[in-house]
This record gives sequence, C-alpha cells and structure tokens, in this order.
Amino acid sequence: MRNYIAIAEPSHDGTWWISFPGCPGVTSAADGPEQIAPQARDALASAVEAGAALPPAIEDGVIPPYDLGDYHNPLVLLIPYGAPRPVAVT
Repeated sequence: MRNYIAIAEPSHDGTWWISFPGCPGVTSAADGPEQIAPQARDALASAVEAGAALPPAIEDGVIPPYDLGDYHNPLVLLIPYGAPRPVAVT
C-alpha cells in the first residue's frame, strides 16, 4: 500500500472536488467529507485501469508541487492505494 496526496475542495453546493497533484486530469467528486477518501481511491484505480502513470508516492520521498493558494478551503489528504499486481498468464 502506498500513499498519494489528494486535495479536496468544497463547493458552494456541498460537493467536494478532488484532484491529485502530479496526476493532471485525474479528478473526482464526493457528496460529503466521508466520501472523499473512497472516491479518491476509485479515481486512482480508474486512472491506473486507463493506463495512467501514478505520481510518486510519499514513500518515494517526492511530493508533487502544489499551491494551496489556488484552492478555497482545501483539505490535503493522504490516500492509501495499492495498485493491483499483474496476474501471470500461463
């Protein structure tokens, strides 16, 4: 299991928009704070399934750059995600 940085930003209607520094184009939305982590994990899984390369995990000692000034009331989260291992075909 590796940990990835996600930024969740609330909107005026209560939806939380989720993005990932270092992984442009991978976004998601959550209806409430309790759904942010599961939705973020699903977004990472969908990105991997679509062939996207994930940014370095924090365990790699590299944090993708981001500016919290670009957001309104952001939450910065660590999202644990374990990419599925390829299955050997015999």
